[in-house]
Amino acid sequence: MSWQEVTASDGSIYYYNSATQQSVREKPEELFTELDRYLYKTDWRQHTTGNGKTYYYNINTSASVWELPAEVQQLIDAEKKSEARAPSEAAVQETMQKDDEIENKDHEVKEYEEEDEEGEAEENDDSDGKRENETPVDLGNPNERYHNDSKILRVEKQTRLAREGDDAFTEMLREEGVDSTWSFSKVLEFFITDTRYWLVEDALQKKQLFESYLNNRTHEELKKENNSVEKFKTAFITLLQSRPEIKYYTRWKTARDLLQDEPIYAHSVISEKIKKETFQEHVDKLRSAHTEKESSLHTLALSELREYFKTMNLNLTSTWEKTLGAIKSDKRFEQNKHFTALTQLDLITLYEETIRELQQEYQERIHDQSRVNYRNDRIARDGFRELLAELKEGGLLKADTTWEEVYPLIEEDDRFLAMLGRNGSTPLELFKDVIEEEELLIRAKKGIVDQVLIKHGYIVDDEKEEAVQKSEIMELLKDDEQTKEFDEDTIDLIYVKLVKDAKKQKEKDRFAKERKLRRAQDSFKSMLRDLREPAVTENSKWEEFKDLIKEKEEYLALPDDDTRRVTFDKFVSRIAEAKKEAEQRKEEELKRIIANASNARREINQKKRPLSPKDATDELDY
Repeated sequence: MSWQEVTASDGSIYYYNSATQQSVREKPEELFTELDRYLYKTDWRQHTTGNGKTYYYNINTSASVWELPAEVQQLIDAEKKSEARAPSEAAVQETMQKDDEIENKDHEVKEYEEEDEEGEAEENDDSDGKRENETPVDLGNPNERYHNDSKILRVEKQTRLAREGDDAFTEMLREEGVDSTWSFSKVLEFFITDTRYWLVEDALQKKQLFESYLNNRTHEELKKENNSVEKFKTAFITLLQSRPEIKYYTRWKTARDLLQDEPIYAHSVISEKIKKETFQEHVDKLRSAHTEKESSLHTLALSELREYFKTMNLNLTSTWEKTLGAIKSDKRFEQNKHFTALTQLDLITLYEETIRELQQEYQERIHDQSRVNYRNDRIARDGFRELLAELKEGGLLKADTTWEEVYPLIEEDDRFLAMLGRNGSTPLELFKDVIEEEELLIRAKKGIVDQVLIKHGYIVDDEKEEAVQKSEIMELLKDDEQTKEFDEDTIDLIYVKLVKDAKKQKEKDRFAKERKLRRAQDSFKSMLRDLREPAVTENSKWEEFKDLIKEKEEYLALPDDDTRRVTFDKFVSRIAEAKKEAEQRKEEELKRIIANASNARREINQKKRPLSPKDATDELDY
């Protein structure tokens, strides 16, 4: 067997003839299985998926199914029924054949008789065995030997004759090459003298046979044409593949000049369009393969360049100019043939990627170190807080303790030294936080003490002797449920704040009293300014006005006569000063006017030019 099945690299299947070196996609008849013979009687074809699963594809409708199509199954079932019926019909078929030869001897139509395919196969297989058991028949008068009046045989004979007539009529059309350009009337006129034409008596039946023939012939012609194109494409592509001068960039015009003497191109009846399309398919595959190869080579070169950059020990200070200079002077770069596929843009891009990776690694290291530092800073702060807590428990850290007082106590402690140079809160800030907490606590307790003192009507005096006043306060606090548990250190701190608050309050009271007095004095002066008869002048005396204003509200608002006299005298003095200042301003203004007039006169005199003796002589013209 010359044909063999071959699987291409893409998984598709084709068939190769080792004798003729021909390749086709359609399965040759030599390789047909029993199922293939049934399939090729229909439009269904058998195919196999990539994983070996069988499916069926309709070449006309493009439909595909997993199960055997019903149309094919019906053919198989019909064939099996025919095979079961064949033994009983074999003798009848033989008798009818011989009877027909005698009755139609004068018409000479034996050459158009065709036995059914199934009957012939069964007859060929079983005739020898059956005839061994048959009784020899006397070959006397043939009409008497085959004479049978059975209606079944007459109907069977009529059916066979009708079928043979249809086949002969169709064969007549096929022999003359009748195609779809023929009309039915032309067929009637052309074949009227052919004896096979009269085997079909019904004109309607003749027309139906003609139309059926055209339909079947058109389908066969299309199938034959398609098979011819596929065969051409396969052979033409094989030719193109054998010509190394045809590249992925070759144009059809150039290829046509190269192939014009090739038999498959010069003598093929395939259209130029199909030839060009086939060539273009081949060139497209070459271009795709070239692109894929270039892409693979480019990817490989980039991978090797990335490894090459790693050997250059680039860092964040490596500039592109410096890196490019190192690349150009490196023989390893020149000796790598794969690097010829790279452009300078590839080098710059990969350089930037490498620098970005270095930057990212640097940022990650900084981030990791920051996390370590943050953890160490927190541990150091916690240790220093423990140190301050110990000082507090030992009574060495109170609300009024200063940093100068506590520093000598901690300067040699490792927990204090571990805080130096750390991020976050400093030792001084943590110390102030503790002092502030103590201050808040003392302030809260002082509020309670204030309530106790107010309840007992006790007022703290900043001028009172400290020992006496502190003793009095402690006695009051010991008798109260809220403050009896306060220790002496706490009371001492609170007492200091109480005295301080008393001083502040006294200052506030003094400032308020002075402010009130100033406002009363200002009102008193305003009242004196408003007096008209008599009006207060620079020569007025307090005794002259005392009785006149003693009933005034502003007079009564001042605390005593001394304050009133002093305020009156200041007012009179201010009037005298104002009058003197006014006279001075008036005198200065007069001086300014005189000076301006003198300057103006001087400017006028400077503008006048005196006559010289010569000029005087010139003016006398007698």
